[in-house]
Amino acid sequence: MKDTGIGISKEDIPRIFERGFTGYNGRMNKKSTGIGLYLCKKVLDKLSHKIYIRSEVGKGTTVKIDLSSTKLDIE
Repeated sequence: MKDTGIGISKEDIPRIFERGFTGYNGRMNKKSTGIGLYLCKKVLDKLSHKIYIRSEVGKGTTVKIDLSSTKLDIE
């Protein structure tokens, strides 16, 4: 997924998966709960998948979810 929004600062990137962390935009607009990326990461961890975030302030954010670790047992 990719957007062209305000982006996420380098200082915030390590914390974006913490429960309740909203970053600069969430703190300013007070419309964020800080639960979305936290829950996404928890679910992906349980399923042995990875999530990657790349962002640049003023240019946007790219989120990639790696599903390649999926092993299916077909009977």
